Amino acid sequence: MVDWLRGAAVMLMMLAHGMDAWLLPGAKSGPSYAAIKVASGIPARLFLLLVGVSAAIQFETGLTTATPSAVMRRRLWRRGLQVLGLAYLFRLQEWLLAHCYGGWEALFRIDILNAIGSAMILIALVAVPRRGRRQITAVLVLAALFLGLGPWVGPAHFPAWLPRPLTSYIGGQRPMAWFPLFPWAAWPLVGVAIGHLWVYASQDQRRLRRCFVLCCLAGAVMTSTVGIVRHVDPTIIRYPSEVIQQMGPGIFFHRLGLIGMLSAFGFLWCRVRGGRFSAFRQLGRTSLLIYWVHVELCYGRLVFALRSRFALPGATLLLLGLTALMLGLSLLKTRYLRLAGEWLAGLRERFQKPRLA
Repeated sequence: MVDWLRGAAVMLMMLAHGMDAWLLPGAKSGPSYAAIKVASGIPARLFLLLVGVSAAIQFETGLTTATPSAVMRRRLWRRGLQVLGLAYLFRLQEWLLAHCYGGWEALFRIDILNAIGSAMILIALVAVPRRGRRQITAVLVLAALFLGLGPWVGPAHFPAWLPRPLTSYIGGQRPMAWFPLFPWAAWPLVGVAIGHLWVYASQDQRRLRRCFVLCCLAGAVMTSTVGIVRHVDPTIIRYPSEVIQQMGPGIFFHRLGLIGMLSAFGFLWCRVRGGRFSAFRQLGRTSLLIYWVHVELCYGRLVFALRSRFALPGATLLLLGLTALMLGLSLLKTRYLRLAGEWLAGLRERFQKPRLA
């Protein structure tokens, strides 16, 4: 289920980046592009939410096996540092392959991988069970704090004497601060609470079905409520810019509602399909690799001639080609390379000389 949702985020991510890169400026309007814009707001939030869900699943396993809190914290801390290292390595690759990203500051841009790594470290600090007790109330209170202060701290201007590569993790201006902790940390923290709920519900099949029915209903209520409020009074909350509006609670609950309905659909789809092959699950298992490669195929120097050259049908064909290519790459990583490794190991064992007793 988590892999399926992560795969859905991968598909929406490729849709967002592909259409942004390939569509003509004149094609970025109308109802079709408005729907693409809404879908484009889901993948980053869903990736961050699933960071919390995955952490909660690990915590529940740790509680079952009586794993000490310090061990669980250390594992998540180490993984967060690894993702942060990969984020800077990815930014260095971008900078080396395409100098259009700016000067040295582009190396320290806080993008989605930085947000995921820092979210893991934050969860390790505040969400690990203590004395066998889940920290659900604590993470929800902290999520409300990050969300409530997001429109103020997220776009804040920090004093010039403070290092921007560090303050951009808290908040700040683009192009440095794209995914600062305020308000983006609210997503993984809420994900921790959702993950604990899903694990609890999974202990009984009837309870699990009710859980995802409620996810769908709650999602529909949140999304429709935000839509109604916007329709009745679009100026009920005035934001200085669209960037700051994206940090507000209205967008948060609207996107959370969409994700709730998507998770219910994913649950139903996985139940119907069972253990059969799923492209979404396959892509979800290799989401980091797909992210790493597809960005270069959308924005890199080698494909720069494709930028802003296509109407919607042409961009859609390119997107289908990109999806097929990324699915093939995912299969190559998880299946064929593993099978090749097993074959080589068997071959080496076969021709290895028997050892003397």
